[in-house]
Amino acid sequence: MRRALATICVLAASLMAVAGHGAAAPTDVTVWQGSIAGSRGTAPDATVRTVVTVSAPVSRVRVRLSNQYGTAPLVIRSAWAGQAMAGGQAALRPGTNRRLAFGGRTTVSIGPGSVRWSDPVTLSLPAGGLLAVSVHAPGQPAGGKTFLTYAAVPPAMYVSNAGDHGAEESGAAYPTSNIVEDWYRPITAAGYYPGQAWWVDAVAGRSPAHGTVVAVGDSITEGYGAYGPPGQRFTDVLAARLQALPANRRMAVSNAAISGNTASVQTNPYQPPTDPYGCCGQPIVQRLARDVTTLPGVRAVVLLSGTNDIAGGPFAQPSPPGQVTAAIQAMIARLKSQGMQVIGATLLPMGLEPSNPREQARQQVNAWIRGQARFDHVIDFDRLMADPLVPWRIRPSWASSSVVAPTGGVYHPNAAGHAVMGARIPLGWLAPAPTLCPTC
Repeated sequence: MRRALATICVLAASLMAVAGHGAAAPTDVTVWQGSIAGSRGTAPDATVRTVVTVSAPVSRVRVRLSNQYGTAPLVIRSAWAGQAMAGGQAALRPGTNRRLAFGGRTTVSIGPGSVRWSDPVTLSLPAGGLLAVSVHAPGQPAGGKTFLTYAAVPPAMYVSNAGDHGAEESGAAYPTSNIVEDWYRPITAAGYYPGQAWWVDAVAGRSPAHGTVVAVGDSITEGYGAYGPPGQRFTDVLAARLQALPANRRMAVSNAAISGNTASVQTNPYQPPTDPYGCCGQPIVQRLARDVTTLPGVRAVVLLSGTNDIAGGPFAQPSPPGQVTAAIQAMIARLKSQGMQVIGATLLPMGLEPSNPREQARQQVNAWIRGQARFDHVIDFDRLMADPLVPWRIRPSWASSSVVAPTGGVYHPNAAGHAVMGARIPLGWLAPAPTLCPTC
């Protein structure tokens, strides 16, 4: 009997080992995200072509368009999705452009505060492939997101010459002159806008990846200060590592961070209360459903947030540590209730001396994250990134010294620092290796 059982176990292990090298059955997962941060006024009579990078291979695509901050319905006259030729170009690969429909209709009205997924279209993209979404919505409320990362690589958008040019694959109607305007104001001129994305806030696709890891946070997670070669935000590094795993362990990664965002509900420290053009989005505890729990295929969440709460800014005083930890604990409970793995991260050094009340608050929040929060796992970015000689600041070679916070101090890692962060997150927490014949 023992010999028979042993033989069965050996055969089962062999079969599972062989299966372990194959891809998972394709399913819909979220492969890119650009959480809408605020209003951008009214769209011109032009086509806006937004180019984004997908984090896992897909064979069909759905695009989510948002009217989160509109005060009137958003009427999309036409929308298209195709494969972009390269970063910094508006041209598409010939034959890849597909017209999007919404419930079978090629026009759609999206109510204020709402989002709408397109119907799926057949479109194959590799991991790291570029998706271009072209939207014509003249005179309509424009909601957008500003990515404060690299100047010449996606995400970025092109505003065409006047009219509907969504079907055009050559890119001829999209001037490529680089335009850098006030990031949080209406855009009217035709040209190339690095770091901008309008309306498009999520992309999902049929993929062999067996799930998505969503990173939620503020400007640190978004990559502010990570200037350098593309793909050096810690989430990009994590995505590349996950794609290098055996096929049955690969996962997509989406970045749901918003610069200036807070964890808890409070007056935003960086956004004037009367300014109709928002920079910093809703607090994470309020946008969790839209940006995490309702997205396709989410299995794990990396949560790094609270720095802006305890630091304060020009328009809000620092929040007490207890307010931050209460918001984080509420988010942990909601995510776990939906079966998601929740990985917490300690707050990075802020460059403030130990006597500073903000630094004391950071230490209190981090002690709670390490010892009392109910995360599944904790990645200690504080200790990882700290200067061994001056632990209340980021190691100088990893700090974006060009980005100084309004309240003093340097909060943001540079590209080298992001590379370190992305390399240290244990992949076994997110994509554990399969157990072979556990009863043997």
